[in-house]
Amino acid sequence: MEKLKPVSVEVSRVKPLLFGDSYESRMILDHVITGRDNVIQMNHGTVKAGHALGGDTHDDDEIYYILSGHGRLKLGEDTIEVNPDQVIFIPAGVFHALDNTGSDEDLKILTFWRDWRNNGAYAERLRQWGKSFVLVDETPGE
Repeated sequence: MEKLKPVSVEVSRVKPLLFGDSYESRMILDHVITGRDNVIQMNHGTVKAGHALGGDTHDDDEIYYILSGHGRLKLGEDTIEVNPDQVIFIPAGVFHALDNTGSDEDLKILTFWRDWRNNGAYAERLRQWGKSFVLVDETPGE
C-alpha cells in the first residue's frame, strides 16, 4: 500500500454546500483529500433547526455519528430519536431521513460511507464546484 502523508482538516475552514435553508454539507475527508482510493468518506452535515430532509436510500452502508442537537431519524418503517454521542448504522438499501422540525437547535452529524459515487451531496459538489472539497476563502472553479 502506498505510504501517504497524514492529513488534518479544519472543518470550519471548509466551504459548506448549501441545500436551501435546511441543510449544509461539508466534505471533510475523501479520496481526493487523502490521495487514496477506497478511503472512508466523511462528511460534516448540519440539519438546520425547524427543518427536515427528504431522505434517501444508498447502495452502500452509511454511518451517522450525532455531534450535537436532537432530532428524529426515519429508518425504513421505524423512527428513532437521535441525540449527541449516538452512532447509527444504516445498511445499504434502507431509506433514511433526518427530521429536526421539533427543535430550535441545529442538528450536527458526521456521516461515513465507502464510495463517493453513492452520495448525492458529493455528486452535487462536483456539479456545482467541479471538485469535492473547497475552502471558505477559495472560489470554486479557480
